[in-house]
Amino acid sequence: AEKQIPGGRETKGTVVMHAAEGDPHDIGKNIAAVMLRSTGYTIIDMGKDVAVVDVVAEVKKAKPMMVTGTALMTTTMTAFPHAAAMLVKDGINIPFMAAGGAVNRDFAESFDLGIYSEKAPQTPPIADQVRAGYDWKQIR
Repeated sequence: AEKQIPGGRETKGTVVMHAAEGDPHDIGKNIAAVMLRSTGYTIIDMGKDVAVVDVVAEVKKAKPMMVTGTALMTTTMTAFPHAAAMLVKDGINIPFMAAGGAVNRDFAESFDLGIYSEKAPQTPPIADQVRAGYDWKQIR
């Protein structure tokens, strides 16, 4: 529908979203995506069970202001620090929001780029902070 509006809709910024590699749970990501879209952000939704290399490739291609990952399983959340390390190695220094039932603040802030969101409604205000120029260290 937005594409049919004459002149389109101005976006606040782009966010790449995914559920961790090996994780089939994406309802929290989907809720956060709706909340971001409704507040004016463009979402690239990569879906669930997304490989780390695919997340990194999409971030390089899309050049978003932020990337988010959700994990409901402790066995899958370990993909986040791997993806963040690959981004840092490639000179990409955007916030990497880690969220989901398996994730807590200590884990999310244990790796470079990592920031935390406990609940989906916190995502738009955090995106607004990124948009305002806050880096991942300031958001923590």
